[in-house]
Amino acid sequence: MNKYFLSPFLKHLWTHPGHLLWVVLAYLPLLGTMNILMIGNQKLYFNIAMEMRERASLLTPYLLGEPNYLRPPFQLWLMLFSWKVFGFNLWATLLPSVIFLLITAWLLGEISGFLHERRWFINSGLWFAIALGTVLFGTIYQTEIYVCFFYTASWWAMLKFLYKPIGFRDRKWLYVAFTLAGISALVKNPIYPLIWSMGVLSYLILSGEWELFREKCLRRSFLIGILVGISWYVFIFANDRQRAWTHCLQQLSLETLNNTDSVFGLWLSFLYLCFPFTLMIFVAIRTLIKKGRRVSNLVLFAISWVWPIVLVFSFFNYRNHSYAYLLVPLFALLADWAYFRVGRTKIFRAVVVISGVCIFLFSSSLALLVYRGEFASFWIALGFVVCGIWILVCSLKDWMRGMILCCLVSVFLFRATISVMGEWDLSVLKNTVINKPSASIGFLDEENDLWSDVGLLSVTIKKPILRLTNLDQITEHLQKGGIVALDEEQAKNNIRTIEAKLLGKGDFRILEEKIWPRWQRKSKFPLKQFLKEGKTGVSDFVELTQQQYKILWLKG
Repeated sequence: MNKYFLSPFLKHLWTHPGHLLWVVLAYLPLLGTMNILMIGNQKLYFNIAMEMRERASLLTPYLLGEPNYLRPPFQLWLMLFSWKVFGFNLWATLLPSVIFLLITAWLLGEISGFLHERRWFINSGLWFAIALGTVLFGTIYQTEIYVCFFYTASWWAMLKFLYKPIGFRDRKWLYVAFTLAGISALVKNPIYPLIWSMGVLSYLILSGEWELFREKCLRRSFLIGILVGISWYVFIFANDRQRAWTHCLQQLSLETLNNTDSVFGLWLSFLYLCFPFTLMIFVAIRTLIKKGRRVSNLVLFAISWVWPIVLVFSFFNYRNHSYAYLLVPLFALLADWAYFRVGRTKIFRAVVVISGVCIFLFSSSLALLVYRGEFASFWIALGFVVCGIWILVCSLKDWMRGMILCCLVSVFLFRATISVMGEWDLSVLKNTVINKPSASIGFLDEENDLWSDVGLLSVTIKKPILRLTNLDQITEHLQKGGIVALDEEQAKNNIRTIEAKLLGKGDFRILEEKIWPRWQRKSKFPLKQFLKEGKTGVSDFVELTQQQYKILWLKG
């Protein structure tokens, strides 16, 4: 490769959209080991998708053998499609979320272009990728990245339609915009297309697009969006009205009961979801106010993006910090805009330096946490420190792209830490599966726990795990040559009973067992003492961080 080719190639990697390669390198590697941070609903979706796959059901979600309509099926469809193409494994399960994250980052760059930013200066996709909210929701809680994508994509299609003068506009983009908004109703909640429609209609009014309201294409596209959004809901109510209605009421009641966050706390959460560019947002807003009419289009766009989200979710029954994540794409765009417009002013320089110091402290804290707990190798901990130092240097020298690149390296190191911890968490189970490839695996689930790890562990070991609800099923499963996993309490209470049941059936084979240590999260962990003194300073470190599962099988 000669220098004449290499130079333009490297130059392209710092322009839109070539710079998104850095996002791919930060998020795609190690994807198949991101298992230990999955929480709540995410693990539930894995279970539902597995049952849909088993039953070959595309439109009716199933959970514990019964139709379940608590959530729309878009995310489930993505998992089923990815399993079909790439096989039944964790990498295929999580791949769609990374793809949608990458496309969202690209869309933000395109939106910046529609708002008259020069292509060379566009880095809004990179800002979005380094946001703490994206690091968290990009894999761990996939639903939010899909919601964020459709909200951003709908705006992109609408701006693409409006970008050309009247008479030269391609109406297909108007239909695309409302169709994408309609699909967002199938991701999490029908309220999202409503929010987007409120914002877009206000943008059309404020920007003087009065003539468009007389066009039939606007009404038709709006109607198409509604039809797309309600299509699945019409299907379930037509085929299973009573159950669908019951689940809708159940979901509303659960959200009302769990509504503990204040409105102030909800919207304050954007401060950490936008980290590390949180402070830059306030400088961007201040600059927009000062510039007035010269940036009116960007101001109208920002207001139209934000106000419906804040208004609707402030009065919504259930408040969750994840709702504030819809603000992150816009704020990433504003941070990028501010850097190239006021990046040389004293106040912006001060904000960048403060941000660099905060990232350095945060990265150093992660390094100390990893090192003290021996959660990953020393080199990963050292990597956090080096990245933190370079980020601080870049902030002092005003090397913004270097700062962003180092942040993406930190994202990779964080995911590498999770990968190492995830491999340790499942090493015993994986080795057992390798040594007994023909044996089926069962978990004791006496209470039909909705939030269990069955789906997550199944895709991780690339093998469906059976849910066994009583000791008789456990005994029968063992006699057929299967493997059974019990948590610490289940093992303590049931192993002797299982042995007695086997003897009662005339099976005198020896019941063998293997300890399977796993991570667990404790809310009352003495973090300050741990960071100061390490594992030796926390006498019950193992009890607080690990739980002892047991794997059972019959010898012979």
